[in-house]
Amino acid sequence: MFLVLYCHNIGKTEFSFFETEDFDVEEGYTVRGKWPNTQAFLDYLPKEFPDLTGFKVIDLTGEGPKAESYSQQQLQELANQLVSQ
Repeated sequence: MFLVLYCHNIGKTEFSFFETEDFDVEEGYTVRGKWPNTQAFLDYLPKEFPDLTGFKVIDLTGEGPKAESYSQQQLQELANQLVSQ
C-alpha cells in the first residue's frame, strides 16, 4: 500500500494524501485540506494513519502543483524506485 503526499499551492498551505495500491485515482482514497504549513500536515498524518508501517510513503510535497499531473505510470515508477532502495 502506498501513501502519496501532495502540496497544491506555492504558499504551502493546501495539501492532500492519496492512499492507493495501484495509483488508480478512481480506486484510491484521497483527502485534501488546508494546514498552516508542511510540518503541520506531516504531523497530522499519524492521526489519520496511526500505523504507517504498512505504507510506502511517496512525499511529493516539495514538487508543488506539478506533481498533481503525474500519471498513474509515473507514480508507479516512483514507487518502484522507492521499493528498490
